[in-house]
Amino acid sequence: MKIINIGILASSLLISGVIRPSVAAEESATAGGNTVSTYASSVEGAVGVDVTPIEYVDTNDNDEPLRGYVSIPQSVLDGGDEPQQVPAVVILPGWSNVDDYVKTRATMISQEFNWIGFAADLYGENLHDISDFDKKVELSTQLRSDPELFNGRIQAAIDALKEHPNVDPTKISIIGYCLGGTGVMSYSFADTTTTLDGDNSTTAATTTTSDIVGAVSFHGGLLDFDVPGQMANPILILSGGDDDTGTAIEDLESKLVDANSTWQITRYSGIEHGFTMFDLPAYNAWVDERSWNEMGSFLSEVFDEMEYGTTPPSEGVDYYVTDSDSDVPIGVGTDDTSVAVETVMYDDNGFPLEGYLAMPMSMGDGDTYSVVDGKQYPAVVIVPNWDGVNGPNGYESERAVMMANQRSWSSQQYIGMVADIYGVNYTNVEEFDKKMELAGKYRSDPALFVGRIQAAVNVLIDNPSVDNSNIFVAGYCLGGTGALDYAFADTATTFDGVKAIVPVHGGLNPLRQIQTDDGTVEPYILVLSGGVDDSHGNTTELEMHLDSTNATWEVTRFSNGQHGFSEWGTGAYQKMADSRSWLSMMSLFDSLTTTDGDASSGGDNAAMDNDGGDTSSGDENAPMVNDDGNDDNDSSASSSFGISMIVATTAAVAVATVTVGLL
Repeated sequence: MKIINIGILASSLLISGVIRPSVAAEESATAGGNTVSTYASSVEGAVGVDVTPIEYVDTNDNDEPLRGYVSIPQSVLDGGDEPQQVPAVVILPGWSNVDDYVKTRATMISQEFNWIGFAADLYGENLHDISDFDKKVELSTQLRSDPELFNGRIQAAIDALKEHPNVDPTKISIIGYCLGGTGVMSYSFADTTTTLDGDNSTTAATTTTSDIVGAVSFHGGLLDFDVPGQMANPILILSGGDDDTGTAIEDLESKLVDANSTWQITRYSGIEHGFTMFDLPAYNAWVDERSWNEMGSFLSEVFDEMEYGTTPPSEGVDYYVTDSDSDVPIGVGTDDTSVAVETVMYDDNGFPLEGYLAMPMSMGDGDTYSVVDGKQYPAVVIVPNWDGVNGPNGYESERAVMMANQRSWSSQQYIGMVADIYGVNYTNVEEFDKKMELAGKYRSDPALFVGRIQAAVNVLIDNPSVDNSNIFVAGYCLGGTGALDYAFADTATTFDGVKAIVPVHGGLNPLRQIQTDDGTVEPYILVLSGGVDDSHGNTTELEMHLDSTNATWEVTRFSNGQHGFSEWGTGAYQKMADSRSWLSMMSLFDSLTTTDGDASSGGDNAAMDNDGGDTSSGDENAPMVNDDGNDDNDSSASSSFGISMIVATTAAVAVATVTVGLL
């Protein structure tokens, strides 16, 4: 039996423009059939405060009496006579100290993640919910100017939790908001590893004495932190683009490097201080939820509830290489769905190209996987790195398979299209000089590069199984450069249904020129880069460049991440950066996907040609053609790939393009 589209409808979806994420998060209760998470509903006040007070003292400050509030998961309370121990999160409040906001966050931690949440006291038991401005300035300044006192308050909360019968004392993390976010960074810089002398003078042993396994700062105020030694705990810093300056973040990054720490810094465009505080004018529902999900996956990793890194899918188990005339082999895995990777021959203005399409399959009435009748999926164009498309079982194709095979990182299945840039004569380039030649050619000619990507987008537009209102573009290394070129290109040459751009270890230096008609960039842009990747360029300059286009963007950097950090089996591969970037990208796609993917009739599915007019064929579904005049004649044994994790995905609206590196 062959792969077929059973009873395909000649249908198309109305192609919508980008819905700004702040609007999406506020207006959408469901997306793609997924109900909002506990987190999202709490924004509307649906999650009540469920906490119990705990009295404790700061032994480093004359036993100063303190009162925090603990929220314990119901499953732990129902655990029986034998106390059940689970991870715990200390939540450091803003300058109002303990209030309903931080108690709500503690409740959210316990209800959504099944961890214990503890709202810590920073000022003292009689100084909660401070409303007087001058008093808040006085008390917060006292802590900011006295790191020993500040860190002592935090340590007192950690010590109190360690004694709680339901807390696993080996799995405690801290998070903080505003003043509390400053405390997270202050404590982390002071939380250093200790070097102990060995049995003789020629040896030494380094041991971690930290009481925490991770730390997360939400819009924490930046100080001139001391760097006394090597930071013991990993740290996630979530910052508003209009809160901290780019240069201040660069200085912080330098200090983190000096501390030899494991870190991630994520920045959000146009976002001010206090973006997670429900009752402040600066509150942004979209960024609040994006940052909350970043925290959730980060803490899941440090609590050993998921493993760092991703695992490539296995051919013959997780996917099958086929073409339009081949039978699909019967699966041997345990899943009831599989993926077929088909070679697709297409062209760009007559220039022959060879791409690969990863299609989600479902078991039909017989014993063969096939495309579901009338089912439409969101889709991703994957632009490859500098060695070409690498065949139907190459790196990019396997990333497409991961997108098509729904796993714990995603609530959706996606059709993945690996785009050919070089042409059929250079699908797998091994010679270094040829790589340099071909990569240089396309880097120096953005219009040509964009035309190649658009040719792949056209393949998706013409595929009846693709939901054309949900198309994304992802690029790796050189492909990351091309993805940004696509976002910045003349809008008459691109498809306006592509809603976001995400560079992952992309070649972004020098900055690409803006070619859009009015100088603005509509797609959401997610930049995922390694902290030691020179091809990323200067982050402050990148942010200013994106701001000049009025783009909505996120920029994330990972400590010690080299160029190509997501490429399995290479010296640059880094597990933490790989899994965290993948989760960030897939959660973005899920949040921006606007429909449930069911086929519907009606709408206008026609693609434009590059001069903005109708295609010469007059075909309603005719693909866009590149009229640049360049003829370019130089020619595992089980389904266990991916990430072991359950992430609460959330509802929002829009669609994205993803970029992943240069070379």
